[in-house]
Formats: sequence, structure tokens, C-alpha cells
Amino acid sequence: MFRAFIAASIISAAAVAEPQQFTLEQAVQTALQRNPDLRKQALLQLSSEQDLVISRAAILPRLDLAGSLSRTRLGAGNVVVNNGLSIPGQPTSFINEYSASITFKQLIFDGGKWWNNLAAADLTVDSNKQQVDEERLQIAYLVEQRFYELVRTQRQLLVFADAARRSRDQADFTQRLFEGGRSTQADVYAARANRDNDEVTRLGQERNVELARSDLALAIGVDPSEPLNVIEPPGMMTEPAQPPSMKDAVDLALSRRPSLKAFALTTESNRKLASAAKGDYWPQISLIGQYARTTTDLPSFTSSPELNSQLTGLVNVSWNIFAGLSTKANVDKANIAVLLSANDLENGRRNVASDVQKAVAQLGAAKAQVRVALQSQGTAQEGLRLAKTRQEVGVGTQLEVRDAELKVTQAQLNVVGSLVDGREAEAALRRAQGG
Repeated sequence: MFRAFIAASIISAAAVAEPQQFTLEQAVQTALQRNPDLRKQALLQLSSEQDLVISRAAILPRLDLAGSLSRTRLGAGNVVVNNGLSIPGQPTSFINEYSASITFKQLIFDGGKWWNNLAAADLTVDSNKQQVDEERLQIAYLVEQRFYELVRTQRQLLVFADAARRSRDQADFTQRLFEGGRSTQADVYAARANRDNDEVTRLGQERNVELARSDLALAIGVDPSEPLNVIEPPGMMTEPAQPPSMKDAVDLALSRRPSLKAFALTTESNRKLASAAKGDYWPQISLIGQYARTTTDLPSFTSSPELNSQLTGLVNVSWNIFAGLSTKANVDKANIAVLLSANDLENGRRNVASDVQKAVAQLGAAKAQVRVALQSQGTAQEGLRLAKTRQEVGVGTQLEVRDAELKVTQAQLNVVGSLVDGREAEAALRRAQGG
């Protein structure tokens, strides 16, 4: 039994230590579920929906019920003396009063305030929905960026590990040449220095990988201290897609980007609020009906509803003729809000167009760089093979081999960089165009 318990504990500990595996899609979905900014934006949307309910309440009838129960003590009156006779005053008494009323009120006209406020609230709800979509878009892009950066650093680590391996092999080969009398002690020391420098570079890259992994964990919403591994998407290291036409890409982004839709809806909402503010120049007309009843004893209060009762119906007109120019100030302020939101919309369109142009340019550059980098990598590898062959037959130097190794390392880094740049440019373009 004890051995079984120990075995189960070991398996459980291994399961806990097992790194979490994330594909790009899983990372994005996890971030969308856990991101506090997205949760906040969703709550703001729910709040705006309640504002819509509040605005709708202005056009619905209002029904108020009021009631009261009171008991009044009347103190005794003074003694009155008349022709030598003392006449006692009113004795102490108590009066009970029961009252209740029900009031119906229906707004008929308020200068267009209620329907403009209702339309503005409805537009605000739609605007907040678009802002939620925009937040989702930004979170997905952030996760993609950090996911690709982790892939970049891991791929670069492989390149540096390969470079460190070549340096170790070269140091061992140089040592053998020295032992065979075909190399100098200086060559041995130089080869060892190159080996150690490349190992330091590799160790430094391991740190970069951990930093990139921590950044991704924070973006996803998982504990950075927990082990985390990523699974590269299929075709990660293939040539980037062909960039679209600049005009078509910009037009598509301007029509689809949620942030622009949110700006446009906010502008229209502010226009409705400006129209609502002008409603204060007009009278407010309401229809009011009230039934009220007051009695001094409870039995009569609960019976014969026509006794001691009052039924009132009226049309109420209220017109604010002058309010210290506050009405004009409110209208002007609402119009300024329209101009501000229109300015935000125009600035947003420029920013989106700029984002698209940058992403298309980056994608085109990455695609061209990939071709050159792949060609350079093949040339560098052939050059390294030739340099080693020359060194083995005694006509090449270690300096030539080292120079060829550095060219291979740089070419491999260029391939990784241009391919990952292409993936990031594709993600940036998707984000700029609205997904």
C-alpha cells in the first residue's frame, strides 16, 4: 500500500511539473477568457445596456403608490369662567388618520428629449459592443506577437546551439591538428576562445527565451512561474503570404475595423444627445391621474371606496422660460462633444490606414528578405563546407573557417528573423483590417 502511495505521489508530482502546452489558438482563447481589460469592457457594455433600459423608462407610464397612518393627540382646553361659573374646556382626545393615493403619470411631449435619449443609448450599446470586439482584436494580436517572439527566440537558440556545437568541433579539430604538428598553440587558444564565446552567446539566448516565455504567460493570463511550452503553428517557417494591394487592404480595414465602427456610433450617439439637449427649449406636457382617500377610522377606509375620496385628472404643462443660460450652455457642450467624437473618428481612420500600410510594407519586405536569406544561407553553408575542406587538406586556415561559421550563423538568424517577421506582419495586417 505504501509503495502504491509513493508511486502515485511521484506520478502526481510529474503531472504537476509537466509544462503546459499551448498552440497559438489555445493561447489566444485562454487570453480572451482571462484578460481583465476585456472583462472590464464587457462589463461596460452591460452597464450601457442598463442605461438603455433607464432611457426607455422615460416613455413608459409611471405609477406611484403612497400611504400613511397617523395618530394625533389633542391636549385638553383651558377652563372658561362665565358669570362665576367654571366651564371645563375640550378634554384630551386622539385622532387617527388613514390615507392612501395612487398616481399615474404619462409623458406626452418633452421637445424630443426622450426619443433622442433613447436613440443615443441604443447607439451607445452598439458602440460598446464594437469596443469589446476591438479589445478582443488587440488581445489576440498581443498574444500572437508574444507567441511569435517566443518562437523567434527558441529558433535563435537552436541557431546559437548549432554555432556552439560547430565551435566545439572546431576546437577539438584544432587540438588534433596541433598534436599532429599541423597547427600552432595560438590556433588552439583562438579556437577555444571562439568555443567559449559561442557558449556564452548560447546561454544568453536561453535567458532571452525565458523572458519571452514570461511575457507570453502574462499575456495569456497564466502564472509565469509555471512551465509553459508552445507548439508552433503548421507552416510557421514557410514563406509569408503575398501582400495584398495597398488600396484594397486599406479600404477593407476602413470598412471592418471595430474601433472605427465604435467611433462612428459614438459620434451619432452624441448627435442624438445634442438634439435631446435642445428639447429643454420646449415645454414638457404630461398627463396625470390620481386617486386619493383619507379617513379617520380603519373600517371606513377599507370599505366604500367612493367615500372620503378624491379623483383627479389633469394635463400638466411645464415650460422653463429662462434658466440662467444653462440650457444654451448644455446645447453648446453637446455640440462640442459631437465635434470631438467626429475628430476621434477621423484620427482613427488615419491611424488604421497607417497601420495597414505599415503591415503591408513589412509583409512585402519580409517576403523579399526570406528569399534572399534562404539563398544566403545556402551560400554560407557551402562556403563553410569548402573552408573546412581546405583546412583538412592543409591549404586553409582556421580564420577562414571561423569567418565561414559566422556567416552561416548570421544567415540562419536572418532566415529565422525574416520568417517570423512575416508571421508578425500577417498578424498585424489581420488586426489592422479587423480580423
